[in-house]
Amino acid sequence: MTIVVLGATGGTGRHLVDQALARGFEVRALVRDPATAALPGHERLTVVRADVHDAASVAAAVGPGDTLVSGLGPRSRSEAETLVAGARAVVAAGPKRIVWLGAAGTGASAATTSAFTRTMLKVGLGPEIDAKERADAAILDARGVVVHVGPLLGSTDDPALTLVPVAQVRGTFWPTGAARAAVARLMLDAATGDQEGLHLVKRR
Repeated sequence: MTIVVLGATGGTGRHLVDQALARGFEVRALVRDPATAALPGHERLTVVRADVHDAASVAAAVGPGDTLVSGLGPRSRSEAETLVAGARAVVAAGPKRIVWLGAAGTGASAATTSAFTRTMLKVGLGPEIDAKERADAAILDARGVVVHVGPLLGSTDDPALTLVPVAQVRGTFWPTGAARAAVARLMLDAATGDQEGLHLVKRR
């Protein structure tokens, strides 16, 4: 099985690469500039140039039997549309399975958080919320899995964290946060499972 990692040089993406290799998968890391990617050398890791604003480059790097996991995130508010471009490019590439990282309290998961949280997200994320919601919608329409998580905090995994379908989640004041290592674990679990639709990171 080949795991394709989009956003492989980002904070979550690096965990996705490392953990996918640790699980024994072939890994293809999509990066804008392989020369500066600084990913670990490994016999099962291939680094490929692909830019989400060049959909053809993504299509060339993704096969129909691949499973794609994305830790893609904009580096600033001005790059929020990168999320939408990435989602559209990934869907057009047509991998077998897509697992996408999103933010709890946005889109279809907004109802699971408090009005205070939603206000704070609007202040903190600004125009990025709209881009996140449109990207999520594109992935969900393609029958992918979108993983919504609260603040990305801490450095170690918490085995008590799991994924729960959003329809089964009761409202909470503040969404569950997690270390990036935990998010990567849960996304890879979803990549090898049978989930579809929107899921939230929750504590058992």
